[in-house]
Amino acid sequence: KVGETSGNLEEILAHLAIQMKKEHELISKVKGAMLYPAVVLVAMIGIGILMMIVVVPKLVDIFKELGTELPLSTRVMIKTSDLLVNHLWIFLGLFIGLVIVFKILNRSKVGGRLFQSFILSFPLIGDVVAKINLARFARTLGSLIESGEAILKALDIVSRTLSNVYYRDSLKEISKKVEKGLSINEALSGYPKLYPPLVVQMIEVGEETGTLGKTLNRLAEFYEGEVDQITQNLSSIIEPILVVIIGAAVGFFAVSMIQPMYSLSGAL
Repeated sequence: KVGETSGNLEEILAHLAIQMKKEHELISKVKGAMLYPAVVLVAMIGIGILMMIVVVPKLVDIFKELGTELPLSTRVMIKTSDLLVNHLWIFLGLFIGLVIVFKILNRSKVGGRLFQSFILSFPLIGDVVAKINLARFARTLGSLIESGEAILKALDIVSRTLSNVYYRDSLKEISKKVEKGLSINEALSGYPKLYPPLVVQMIEVGEETGTLGKTLNRLAEFYEGEVDQITQNLSSIIEPILVVIIGAAVGFFAVSMIQPMYSLSGAL
């Protein structure tokens, strides 16, 4: 629409192609980095449930025949196994119900804001979400300004492209402040938790030198590079954490099931 109105549709389509390519690469890297831990966790939970339903009941029969006193960890494991074997459908129903309730709450205005606020404050993940939104903000606004779009209209368009509600709302308020005469960097400085000093200072330089579009595109490249670096490091950070979690789970199961046998052999 902007291209048809201003008569430079070809140039704007070129900007749009670059922007869509960058956004696709960004989201693909984040999804790729999260896929490995998600698959491992799902597999671990699935195997754990299978062990509780199939393996533990057979060991319980052995313990009953031996008549030995069971340690606390073993009793906890047996109780958990009994609950899963006898009430598996209830657990599945509760899980499905929780997923449905979460989706409904997330789609609601209040629930969505609470969830997105939690995500932003969550270590590491919040940093990635913030940088993705900052990269998209800078890339989209820079493309629109270079295409000749009016700043207020550009801010309105950008506010509708961001994934986080707090960034969307902040840009709506910033647009109102700019309309009243404030510069973009002055309006952004009122939201230090969303827009770091680097963003404000870079935009200030761009406004003073008349190169705001190019400055925003450089800022977008910087944050895209930051997200790229984080996603590359994510595997090296998550992998040892997963190893520790899996090792702890396997160790707890092994100790709980083997300890009574050692106790019995010691008594004999």
